[in-house]
Order: sequence, then structure tokens, then C-alpha cells
Amino acid sequence: MSEGAAAGLSGTPEVIDGDTIIVAGETVRLFGVDAPEPGQLCAIGTRTYDCGAVARTALLDLSAGTPVTCELVANAGNDDAGEGKPARCFAAGYDLSEGMTYTGWALAQRDITGHYVSFETGAQKAKRGLWKGKFLPPWVWRDGGRLPQEINAQ
Repeated sequence: MSEGAAAGLSGTPEVIDGDTIIVAGETVRLFGVDAPEPGQLCAIGTRTYDCGAVARTALLDLSAGTPVTCELVANAGNDDAGEGKPARCFAAGYDLSEGMTYTGWALAQRDITGHYVSFETGAQKAKRGLWKGKFLPPWVWRDGGRLPQEINAQ
């Protein structure tokens, strides 16, 4: 088990959103990444789309038909907002946080770990996922930030 990790969970995941799953009855948040929220709009050209729903679908794809194991991460934030306990989660040995940043559907949380930054950078350079268009980081959107297309549509 990695440094800072606690007891593990395993089972078939229930995907809640792009960075939250339920495994063995426990809600966990993928460690080190932040994905768009359900209902969050992103844009490609003049078209907007629910990038939170697409991020959820991406996580469903990465974990489909595969048991997931998660190691809860101690001292990596808490569950005050009801978002789940932070955990490193793996589907058949594949790091789901890595997969979400590699495909461009989650952003690395640089203030928590630098591990996923190179995967995010690769997605940005290759214009994968969110990087195909315009988006706000999920933490900015949660704080009330909106794309100009969202404001103009109201």
C-alpha cells in the first residue's frame, strides 16, 4: 500500500460523476483529480454541451465490467462537502485518476499531488477531452464562474 494510504475497498463501482464512485458501499473521490460537475457546460466553437455528463461517461468507460480496488488516502482532504473520501482507485490495475487526466476529462489537482500533471499536459497538447474546446476548471464553476455562452443563453 502506498504511503499515506489506508485500508482498501474493492467491488463493482457505481459511477456518480467524473471523479466520484461508490465501491463496497463507500463513496470515494478519485485522488488528485477534479472533473467537471454534472450540469457544467463546456463549449466547442459555438456549441455547448454538458461536459460533466461526458466526464461521467468517460469514467464509466474506464471502469466498465471491471472490479475496482481503492486505497483510501489519509491526510488528503476530508469529506466535509459529502463528496466522498479521497482514494487511489484502480480498474484491473489501471489508475483511474491517471486515465481521467490522460483522456482529458479531469484536471490534475496540483495542490494535492504533481503525479497527474504530465497526463493532463499530454491531453492538453493532443486536444483530448475538455481540451478540444473551452471550459472552466471545475473549482471555478463550483464557485459560480460561467462561460460567456452560458451567460448569453440566460
